[in-house]
Amino acid sequence: MITDLLQKLIFLVVGLLFVVSAAIIVLRWKNINKTERTQIIKTAEYFNAWVILICFVTTLVYGIFNHYEMKKSVHAIVSLNYSEASQALNSNGTRYNMAEIISDEVVERAIEKGALENVTVKQLKNCLLVYPCVQGGVGDESQYHISTEFAVEYHASKDTDHLDSENVIKLITAAYKEYYIEKYTDNFSLDPEKPDFSEMEYMDIVLYLDKETQAILNYLYGMAGKNNSFVTENGSTFNSIAGKVYQFKETQINQNLRSLILQNGIVRDKDGYVDRLSYQNKNVDFDRQKNQASYDLCNQAIAMYSEEMTRVVLVPTWDKAGKYYMGRTKVGVDELSVMATDFSNYVASNEKEIMDNNLIMDKIASNEGTVSLSSAADSLIETIYESIKGFEKEAINAGREYSRHKMNQCIAVSIYGISLMSELKTLVVFAAFAYLSLILYHISKKFPKKA
Repeated sequence: MITDLLQKLIFLVVGLLFVVSAAIIVLRWKNINKTERTQIIKTAEYFNAWVILICFVTTLVYGIFNHYEMKKSVHAIVSLNYSEASQALNSNGTRYNMAEIISDEVVERAIEKGALENVTVKQLKNCLLVYPCVQGGVGDESQYHISTEFAVEYHASKDTDHLDSENVIKLITAAYKEYYIEKYTDNFSLDPEKPDFSEMEYMDIVLYLDKETQAILNYLYGMAGKNNSFVTENGSTFNSIAGKVYQFKETQINQNLRSLILQNGIVRDKDGYVDRLSYQNKNVDFDRQKNQASYDLCNQAIAMYSEEMTRVVLVPTWDKAGKYYMGRTKVGVDELSVMATDFSNYVASNEKEIMDNNLIMDKIASNEGTVSLSSAADSLIETIYESIKGFEKEAINAGREYSRHKMNQCIAVSIYGISLMSELKTLVVFAAFAYLSLILYHISKKFPKKA
């Protein structure tokens, strides 16, 4: 803050000297004739040693203060290199908003990442500015332009004067990348709150755990479909992580836990659970009967077709070139056969569900689970749940690592400070202005006061 005042003070003094000198010359211009004025201008010492020395010292001091002040300002260019950017969209198809680059969430994240002290989100945000590098117009279609490059400027204030400017802009752009990845790229998470397993039936817990692991597998298979060869920092791929999760699902959940509960008839509310399974069987059996009836109807309809009608049917038609040919077409039997197959699969699925429920009810009826077995099941459930959360974290980390890898190619950041050439240009302009002011002052003293 002090250097800024001193820099402005030096410029103000030089400017004031220029104005005063010019004013003196203008006011005293008519005090002498044209010949005397010409003589003063011709004989003026334009390369006076004292003038040059004072100009050099003044420019040097100004240059030091100017350099310190220019270091407080830095800017970066954020370039969007994915296809949707040209349509002003994020990578997930939502509308792009450049204001998010310096949003409160991004600034707060930057402060936390850099452990910046003695600065608030509001103070730091007031020092930031974002705008498109190329601005389009709305006058006509030729002026339409969607920018894919955005400039982010940082100018230190008295509240942020103690921070390193280049470090701040690096933190802001890095925080924005993380924010963008979490909000607009692949995002995956399981149920955030742990369920109360003590209120759930054991077989329901098995279904719940199976569903959670299947969700992780679906996410990993989807990511593997996007990039099958991507390798994380610890040497894993999406398929290798999915293999571990699948093996865990089959071994720990479907074999160990399910077998322990089923073979020992472990249940919390025996009568209530059996009644629920019986009710489910009635509903499923009703669906089975409907599917079986539909299957029979399809077969009856197929049987009504004449054998000659089920053969290949050729009909006259034309191709795209307008040439005549005999094309094959489908008959009703084709559609009915597909429908019959679907209904047959539905019936098989219904019967399997009924058989599974009957097996569970038989095991519950024939076995009496002890307290020790219930405790063992509870302990195994907790272990499996913690393992699932570990797999979830590993899958999310792999996904985010892939997103960072992809976004490093899709979002490029270039940081620019004040160049040496720019500083030199400023000093040259100031030196010329200071020298001109000193010369004018030196010449103004030769103009006599009014007699």
